[in-house]
Amino acid sequence: MSSTLMSLVLVLAAATAPSSDDDGPKAAAQATGSTVVVEIQEVVDQQDAVDEIADEEPAAAGTGGNGDSAAPASPEAVAASVSGDGSVIACQMTPEAPENPFVQACGGEVSDEEAPEDPEEEADEPEPVIITVSASDFAELPLAPAEFGVQPDPADGAWTVVNMDTIAYASDDPQVVSTQVLGFPVAVRATPVEFAWDFGDGSDPLVTTDPGAPYPDHTVAYAYTEPVEEVTVSLTTTWVGEFQVGGQGPWIPIAGTAQTSSESAAFEVVEVTTRLVPGPRTGSS
Repeated sequence: MSSTLMSLVLVLAAATAPSSDDDGPKAAAQATGSTVVVEIQEVVDQQDAVDEIADEEPAAAGTGGNGDSAAPASPEAVAASVSGDGSVIACQMTPEAPENPFVQACGGEVSDEEAPEDPEEEADEPEPVIITVSASDFAELPLAPAEFGVQPDPADGAWTVVNMDTIAYASDDPQVVSTQVLGFPVAVRATPVEFAWDFGDGSDPLVTTDPGAPYPDHTVAYAYTEPVEEVTVSLTTTWVGEFQVGGQGPWIPIAGTAQTSSESAAFEVVEVTTRLVPGPRTGSS
């Protein structure tokens, strides 16, 4: 029967070399500084096992009965490092040993760092495109001014009277403007939230969140205190915005606001004096 020679090299880290009196029937010791290399040779009759393994794949031959990997093909490829407390740590000694991330090289350290990623794979990943509409972008959009009216209507040549209500009202309908950002179609929806009415006589603007309504449901009105030969009413509307990309998905709020201005036709403010006059006489004298 043939036999296989198996060599196991044990590197014993010791503070001092063992006594030369140590002996054993199968051990020969050689002192080298503070390290002792002990070769243990054991002849094992395993012809039957060799015959069975020879018929199997080489990969199968490297697996033990308990599922653990057996020793590498080269008997010098693996050593066992014995620490001072007696624990045994397996390590790889020669380049012929198969690379095993779970077994460190003898005298080396196992690195916890992950393998570097392939730069080509990172380059293939497309960078995300972020679409946004800034406050300055929103302020520069060509928003249409809010439509508004005045009563009495100066467009009809009407005039208003001192100390009587001049009614103003505006539309609060939102508007949508289409634009492009980084080549993507973007819709911007603007909604009016504040109305500043300037009645043109030097008084402070009347600021409301109410767009008002025509007579007789009017809620925004102003009474001139003096006659004015020609005056106009101007409206400054403040808008808030939202945008949507590609005609789908949610409407995303835009930081900041935008403003538009509009102006009515000119009209006259007149002062009316009232007086009592005799009425027509009725009946016989």
